[in-house]
Amino acid sequence: GGDLSVRMRNGRRTEWLVPVVGVVGRSGVGKTTLLERLVPALRARGLVVGCVKHASHGFLADRPGKDSYRLFESGASAVALISCDQIASFWRRDGEVGRDVSLADAMATLPGGLDLVLAEGFSWEPIPRIAVVPENEGLAVELVQAGPLLEIVTAPPPTAEFPPPFPAALIQRLARRLAARTRSQGRATPTLSDIAVPATSTH
Repeated sequence: GGDLSVRMRNGRRTEWLVPVVGVVGRSGVGKTTLLERLVPALRARGLVVGCVKHASHGFLADRPGKDSYRLFESGASAVALISCDQIASFWRRDGEVGRDVSLADAMATLPGGLDLVLAEGFSWEPIPRIAVVPENEGLAVELVQAGPLLEIVTAPPPTAEFPPPFPAALIQRLARRLAARTRSQGRATPTLSDIAVPATSTH
């Protein structure tokens, strides 16, 4: 347990401006699939949800050939795109190659007004987390050393065509729990679905 928004920096207790919950597990276990199911369930409960993801293998922020890509490749330190319904920005971490990736850096890029942020990865950060574990495998110690464990989710094996099929009862139970904890910290407004009888299924 513990406050969802609490973290430590240099051994000191600090606070996020918004509650954060990590979703941790080995690569390919189904973390993104779980989040894809969980985000709309939280939105249905009235929460404004943000997500951050640790890209351990790097990433391409734009499509080659697009104007914004060409501007970035020209040497611009930062590029922003805006339309009537979306905003995106990306910038170089000049002088930061090799520096530890920080959740604080990722959080700083998010807009205000969020009720909850779900962080995929970042298992080394001292935040509450949901651990996604494959069937027939134990929970890796490194996934739970840094922060409190809220839930262990067993991931059925994916197939070539389909990702892990997380049951609807599990998704609703997780959403209800996270919504209740978020609102206990004064975020968002309760809805009727938050006081429904919890599901008994653990998968």
